[in-house]
Amino acid sequence: MQYATEEQRRGTQKILEFVRILKEADVRVSPSEVIDVFGALGYVDFTDRSLFKQALATTLVKDYTDLPIFDRCFGEFFDRRPADESDGSSIAFGDTGHDGSGPSADHIREAEDAIDAFLESLPEESLSIRSESDIVNIILDDESLASSSGALGMMIMNARSRRGRSDVEGDQEGDDPALRFIIGRVRRRIRERNIGRSIRKREEYLLNKFIYQLKPAEVQEMKELVRRFGQKLRNRISLRKKRVKHGGLDVKRTFRSNLAHGGIPFRLYYRDRKIDRPQLVVLCDISSSVNQYSRFMLLLTYTLQGLFSKVRTFAFISNMVEITPLFMEMDPERALNSIFTDTNFTYGFGSNYGRCFNQFIDDYSDSLGRKTTVLVLGDARNNNQDPGIDSFIRIKESSRNIFWLNPDRRHLWDWSDSIAGLYAAHCTEMKEVNNFLDLSEFIDKLFR
Repeated sequence: MQYATEEQRRGTQKILEFVRILKEADVRVSPSEVIDVFGALGYVDFTDRSLFKQALATTLVKDYTDLPIFDRCFGEFFDRRPADESDGSSIAFGDTGHDGSGPSADHIREAEDAIDAFLESLPEESLSIRSESDIVNIILDDESLASSSGALGMMIMNARSRRGRSDVEGDQEGDDPALRFIIGRVRRRIRERNIGRSIRKREEYLLNKFIYQLKPAEVQEMKELVRRFGQKLRNRISLRKKRVKHGGLDVKRTFRSNLAHGGIPFRLYYRDRKIDRPQLVVLCDISSSVNQYSRFMLLLTYTLQGLFSKVRTFAFISNMVEITPLFMEMDPERALNSIFTDTNFTYGFGSNYGRCFNQFIDDYSDSLGRKTTVLVLGDARNNNQDPGIDSFIRIKESSRNIFWLNPDRRHLWDWSDSIAGLYAAHCTEMKEVNNFLDLSEFIDKLFR
């Protein structure tokens, strides 16, 4: 590809690198969208940061749930300027530059481009498994770079004359401008290359981490991740339902409509298939032993409620309370905080599943029906109280399915005050859930 100016070449390369970072962060970007972004940037003033960012977001992001990831990638790649990144003002190719005053901007860019090109030529695994100092040493030891007549060759020769190979790691903050420049550029390029991968790995780590092990700072990260992941799940389920909307082939209509073509079925017609949206009833134990799970479950339920024709949500410890109206009146975060600071759930000592199931049948049995799926989240630790099994069986008989998500490890079911096995015998399924992926995969399974 031919470029009118060197600035155009560098700008194009920068955009392509950013697209790669988005892809590594699991943002889907198609070739046509890459073409669109270059078309749009022809009308954008690059000095207007917000307009530039908006142009990239509009052309590259097709799913609005990916916008938070786009924002993070953009901030890391375009906005951030690490303290260790040299701006070139202090770089020297020796004691002085060619004119006695230091290197020009062209020399600095030439050296940056040479380092970038060399790093691109290295195998991907080299940049993944080797340390920063190892990569700097590879550059210093490369004879083709050292013998080149360009700016980088001069810098390598100066760095070699001042510092030996063994001193590279110790001189990262030293007084050799050439070596400091090489280290700073390598550091920046490695960080840039890993932006998308780091974001994806961080998300995978949080999604797979046992919820009860999450630290306070990680809980805050998870809240945004649950919203985004839940919306993606919702979009995927909606698309799946749309694809199976058609029933079998309508043979009569197909042939009748294609008589003009001699009966050859150029256009196919299908019988419409009616897909009922299920109703959902959520019963959430919010006692201290499982409240972290409950927070994420309730937030996910709020995100997915548009997939159901009706959602009613109940929370309990030793007293059952309907919390459906809270999610209608408040944003989900305020609603959750209101739930977990409410005192209406406590009655006596600890969780009392039996009392709550009895109360549910007495007060809320109208929420059940043949289209209703009941979802219970709790560890089934009943503190040696009446299990209310008759009421639980009535809940099962009055609904289509009843699933129980149990945060306790399976080997702890029926141990101590757990009566999980007693309830499991009357459930469509009782499943162990330890992390958010367990939770979301189970929800996804309900719609298959």
